[in-house]
Amino acid sequence: MFPSPLSRTELLRQLEQRIIAQFKDAWLFPPRRAVSGFLGTLPVVIVGWRPAWGAFLDDGANKLYYDILTENGLENAHLTNIVKSRGHKGEPDPADYVLHEGMFRRELEIVSGLQYVVPLGDAYGRVAAVLSSQGVKPYYRLRQYASMRYGPDQVAAFRQEVAELAAMARRDLLIP
Repeated sequence: MFPSPLSRTELLRQLEQRIIAQFKDAWLFPPRRAVSGFLGTLPVVIVGWRPAWGAFLDDGANKLYYDILTENGLENAHLTNIVKSRGHKGEPDPADYVLHEGMFRRELEIVSGLQYVVPLGDAYGRVAAVLSSQGVKPYYRLRQYASMRYGPDQVAAFRQEVAELAAMARRDLLIP
């Protein structure tokens, strides 16, 4: 395969347009303040399973999530979900799940080449299963950032996990 003359950001923008055109109710992590969201090109991919139906307001756990990433130098991490369309907890995967997984694999090719995938919360097992088919294990595990709604102890625990992830990424020269 020949290298693309396009930058990672340009390739992600193209993929973003394909995802929005392909999937009903598509949702991708938005860029906010310093955080790049889906357009992040750092070879650290933080991935959940499926976006929920709630609005991604710039407050509460969502704001804390982005703030904590920024505090730790991970504002350009690639934030994503394997399933690209919104769903409700307990709802089965969409009938076109294979297409969603294909888009996720393309993201990994663009951003990390599979080595630095960090599952969020209860998505760990399913993300690990997707990766294992490629002979890869998750790089690290983060609790679900929404858990920060449940008080200062949860915020402190999430902040500590992100700090540990950032230290590992610095050690492996993924971030300066």
